[in-house]
Amino acid sequence: MIGIIAAMEEEMSILREAIGNKNIDQMCGIRFYEGHIGSQEVVLCTSGVGKVNAAMAATILIEYYNCSLILNTGIAGGISGVETRDIILARELSYSDVDTTPFGYAYGQIPGMPKTFIPNLECIIQVKQILKRLGLNYKEAKIYSADSFVTSLEQVAKVDTSTPCIAEMEGAAVAQVCVRSGIDFIVLRYISDIVGKENQVSDYKAFESEMAKRSSKICLEIIKNLE
Repeated sequence: MIGIIAAMEEEMSILREAIGNKNIDQMCGIRFYEGHIGSQEVVLCTSGVGKVNAAMAATILIEYYNCSLILNTGIAGGISGVETRDIILARELSYSDVDTTPFGYAYGQIPGMPKTFIPNLECIIQVKQILKRLGLNYKEAKIYSADSFVTSLEQVAKVDTSTPCIAEMEGAAVAQVCVRSGIDFIVLRYISDIVGKENQVSDYKAFESEMAKRSSKICLEIIKNLE
């Protein structure tokens, strides 16, 4: 069973329309759509924006639906090494708004958790192969999650931005739940805006719908091709 989480409705609508034998349930204010996409058993949900919403959705998918893989899809802002409309495959995830450094932890690290959350290598290889077969260019990047829409590089001044990285509001929370539960996860993002750019907010508004729909279409193809 594959669980798919998106934060916003536009990131999920195309996927939901593709489900066959659909069963609908609602828990904790989140609607879940269970059925098949091709030969894959799936459960889809629109979690809502933010880390708590995403973590709650991931927990339900794992505990109630017994999902063995969680796929988190959606849009994000680029920090470094990426451009608008890029497809991003998360190589690792962390928080940009967590600070327990006075107790000896790395910036962004939750006590008792790893410094970063790293997806299973076999899952990453399989998604890379699918994207290549589909003729889709992609980049690997680190994802920083926070409960803020990042509009200034000052907001990510304490994290490492020397390699390709992006900012969003859910991925690390999904990854944390999966790591604690021993469940594989994949996080895909599609760049709608570049942090700190003069026209960042207008770019986001212009590209939000386009990139959200694109994320659904690409996610749909990946699900159809997963083994």
